[in-house]
Amino acid sequence: MVVLSLGMVFGLTVDHLGIQKVPETLPVKTKRIRLLMVFGLILISTAFGLAFSGMITSNLCVATNIGLGTIAGFAAFRYRRLRFFLAISSALLFLGILEMAAQFYESNLAPASKIYSYRGEPSVGWMAEHGLVGYAFQGPARLWATATLGDEILFDSVFYSIDPLSRRKCAPSVESPEHALFFGGSFAFGEGLSNQQMIACQFQTTSEMGYQSYNYGMMGWGPSQTYAQLGVDELFSDIRQRSGIAVFSFIGDHIYRTTWNISTAAEFPEYPFFQLSESGDLVGPLKARDRRSLRFATAVYKFLRGYSPMFRILVDPSMFRIESDEEAVMVTARVLQAARHRYQNRFDGEFVVLLWPRSRLDPDLEEFFVQHLITLGVPVIRVPELPGDPLDAQLHPKDGHPSAKEITWIASLLLDEVRSIH
Repeated sequence: MVVLSLGMVFGLTVDHLGIQKVPETLPVKTKRIRLLMVFGLILISTAFGLAFSGMITSNLCVATNIGLGTIAGFAAFRYRRLRFFLAISSALLFLGILEMAAQFYESNLAPASKIYSYRGEPSVGWMAEHGLVGYAFQGPARLWATATLGDEILFDSVFYSIDPLSRRKCAPSVESPEHALFFGGSFAFGEGLSNQQMIACQFQTTSEMGYQSYNYGMMGWGPSQTYAQLGVDELFSDIRQRSGIAVFSFIGDHIYRTTWNISTAAEFPEYPFFQLSESGDLVGPLKARDRRSLRFATAVYKFLRGYSPMFRILVDPSMFRIESDEEAVMVTARVLQAARHRYQNRFDGEFVVLLWPRSRLDPDLEEFFVQHLITLGVPVIRVPELPGDPLDAQLHPKDGHPSAKEITWIASLLLDEVRSIH
């Protein structure tokens, strides 16, 4: 409203100068001078409005609303009968005020976001967009990872060793007769845990070197990446043991990573996803650019999320999902079935889905998922939660990733289950 008042001042100034209406009888030179004065005042008010909005916010969306509101406010009071300009001015200024409030909320009141930082060798170039899986650590690399949530340190300087095939490394065991391949997201990767604490290495240690483990997991990945990885010969060329087991560590987030997710597509354009055709056939892996409507929606979402605090606060990415939860579950199960076929075409062994005890999936939906996997012939391993305090299973009270204690518990139970299957 301050800026709207400034528009009134400029409009009244014009009236005071006697140039609200240029008489037809005035000399042409006088008309031109007075019109130039009007346009000059318009430019001054516009520049002042944009400058003023720039002083109170660095956000383009807020500045644009307030700046345009200034122009419309001036027009409303310069041409009093044109109430349309007043309506536009009020709407734009109201939006500007809302954006400012949203920006203040984001900066001072919104819950803190998890922030990662890394240092290591090489110092740059160890994370990159990847055409096959969306993004990946680029090995070989030695990294020390830290994560914070506001003022809280979730984990600090945890060592990650990445090999040339973007896998986290376990100690080599030349005597192991079988392999154990681990796939999935951050639970398989071992976020916040050292190499020897992650489930792949704990499984190898618990088996007393009966298995040589390889960790193909990565934070934020899901079944789509597992399917893509199992189609690349180079990723498995160094595995000496032709017999073994493949384990996909499943959590509820994976059903939304397997299907199209607008926030993921906006951040990682190469991130693969799957769909079911009208006839029920599995289609994919796809990228957002493969569908014109999805490409357009992703571009608009990315722009608005980048420039509008109000959009970031009010708009939930799940609003843009094109599959229901049940459809997403069916797609995910079908992708895991296809990944199992790829594994068994490559190795002599079984591909199993480890349902993490804290799967973060609605119980009814989880049961629907498990039954769908069983129907498709995919073995499912379910293990009980870690006994005792539930917080003992977490990396940090404010971070639900597995602790080293939970990993050790699950690795032992997993080994018993695998021996009964394989």
